[in-house]
Amino acid sequence: MINPVFRRLFDDASLFPPASLTMVDAVAGHLRHHAAWYSEMSGLFVCADTRLTQLAAAMTAAGVVELDLALVLRGGPDGLTAATDVVFASPRLRLRALEVPVAEPTPGGVEGLATALDRTPLAGATAFMEIPVAHVNAEALRVAADHRYQVKLRTGGTTAEAFPDEATLARALTALARERQAFKCTAGLHHAVRHRDTETGFEHHGFLNVILGVAAALDDASAAEVEAELADTRPEHVAARVAGLDEDQVAGVRSLFTSFGTCSTDEPVTDLVTLGLVSRE
Repeated sequence: MINPVFRRLFDDASLFPPASLTMVDAVAGHLRHHAAWYSEMSGLFVCADTRLTQLAAAMTAAGVVELDLALVLRGGPDGLTAATDVVFASPRLRLRALEVPVAEPTPGGVEGLATALDRTPLAGATAFMEIPVAHVNAEALRVAADHRYQVKLRTGGTTAEAFPDEATLARALTALARERQAFKCTAGLHHAVRHRDTETGFEHHGFLNVILGVAAALDDASAAEVEAELADTRPEHVAARVAGLDEDQVAGVRSLFTSFGTCSTDEPVTDLVTLGLVSRE
């Protein structure tokens, strides 16, 4: 049985760096994840709007009848109508999420994206507004809440500067918890526990650390206390803390931290098995 804290946690972003799989390999991998023993932990297939034609061709080649899609508009809201038209024209694509970055991380920029999303037919899909972590504040979150959209946090990337430090991420998580604002993360959360990548030297946040940070923030912890949760690099200690979360804490965490995009579902699953948090049996 899979702990509810991990259900549908891993959105499949294998098309994106550093994995950067071909569309054919990404679709094949997604099918494998959803047929595996850990399928309960596998979430949406994440695809940029510029690759929808490739996705349709790969689905046809693989005989895929339907696919739950998280659509990313990396260029911002200008292409919203054209992209959603393409998706809704395909009966095989089920739009579950729409992820769009703000043009500028200002109150006007956040409001502008919300207004553009208001004009877009979502057909029940969840819209995520990507706001730079350092600019997540009460004002931006009120706009998201007023328009009933969720927030996307970028927690890593291909440069060291793309990774927010613990203090910056802790302030964002504290603000999100205070406003009870749901969010997802993307990039950098390749492994369960905070670590330094031996090849790049980048400091990566751990997704278990984020879970504990959200749990602490929901328990009215200070930003400094949330920061301490994010900074913990002791795998066994972090795993034991996550295993000790009770049913109400798990429900609270996942009501806010909805999922994260990972370019490799295998890596987080392997980490959870190694730490004894999930099992094939």
